[in-house]
Amino acid sequence: MLFSGMSNEVTVVLQDRKTGQRRNYTINVNNNENILELTKSVEKITKIPSEELEVVFCGKKLSKSTIMKDLSLTPATQIMLLRPNSVVKTATTSSPKLQTTDTSILGSFYVWCKSCDDVRRGKLRVYCQNCESTSVLVKSEPQNWMDVLKSKRIPVTCENCCRPGLYAEFKFKCLTCNDLAAALTHVRGNWQMAECCICDGKEKIIFDLGCNHISCQSCFKDYLLSTLQEFHFENRPPYGFTVSCVYPECNRVVQDVHHFHVMGQSSYSEYQRKATERLIAIDDEGVTCPNPSCGQSFFWEPYDDDGRSQCPDCFYTFCRKCTERDCVCQSEDDLTRTTIEATTRRCPKCNVATERNGGCAHIHCTSCGMDWCFKCVTEWKEECQWDHWFN
Repeated sequence: MLFSGMSNEVTVVLQDRKTGQRRNYTINVNNNENILELTKSVEKITKIPSEELEVVFCGKKLSKSTIMKDLSLTPATQIMLLRPNSVVKTATTSSPKLQTTDTSILGSFYVWCKSCDDVRRGKLRVYCQNCESTSVLVKSEPQNWMDVLKSKRIPVTCENCCRPGLYAEFKFKCLTCNDLAAALTHVRGNWQMAECCICDGKEKIIFDLGCNHISCQSCFKDYLLSTLQEFHFENRPPYGFTVSCVYPECNRVVQDVHHFHVMGQSSYSEYQRKATERLIAIDDEGVTCPNPSCGQSFFWEPYDDDGRSQCPDCFYTFCRKCTERDCVCQSEDDLTRTTIEATTRRCPKCNVATERNGGCAHIHCTSCGMDWCFKCVTEWKEECQWDHWFN
């Protein structure tokens, strides 16, 4: 939970490089005060001049004018105060004015919070990848989402374990309940109060894939549910089965499946199940359990086995070729097998076996979304339409 009162207690970790000592203090702070007031409170306890103290939070040295309430502190939050070996004295004037915290510390992040079961504002926290301490100072600023989401991108100095070659580990937390949450890179605040490209509404939270074709959360949810109904999600490596922008003919896609949580838990579970089935269908080592009461999809590495698999969910054992418990492959009619092989083609993009039961040669793959020619077994072209559309 976040602090809601005017005055609260926070834990301060003081790392004194002059003496080599490390001490913890509990300080009572006013949320409307700034960092300068915090250092003065520490000065009263430790007798260390406040001008010698640097405040480090979320991997950054904070300005003395930073307001406490902008840090979104919780009872479990720790703030590190660092006393360097030497202090460069500068001319001081009056006390600094209150100002808003740098947005690169907290930012306008949005997350999917499992506990709240909704999109929430989030906060970014920085830890040492080795000891998970928050007493770290980043050596360079994150420049993009990848710097935050991928490991070993931002080097840090850790005042706790002091090991060389350390990197930051970034985690997002829900601003409402303080639980860990998944960052939503396509969600942002509607600063300019722009209209949703579907309903023309103006909502505070919008979805934007980077193309400025924004949509409100309600319309984006309806779009996903409609796509799920016929499972028109397309396989777009490396993002997996995803959807393109809500705006027609825009090729931008959702790059993180966490955004699909807005459909609701049951729909998201259905998406995961169907996406797994489609992925396994296009993978040579993918298997689907033929047990009518199961239907679980899974991967199976055959090695030198006898062609049989056991479902890890219901433990049903069956032949992967004929899908029967008692293999009937040897009695299978060769003519039937030849007919099946002759009447199916594999999608040139995702390799899914496709049967044409009538109509023209124009095939739209329901697995990857590719339009291809059943006769040429290549991408559908204008020549296909004029030469052999109905042949």
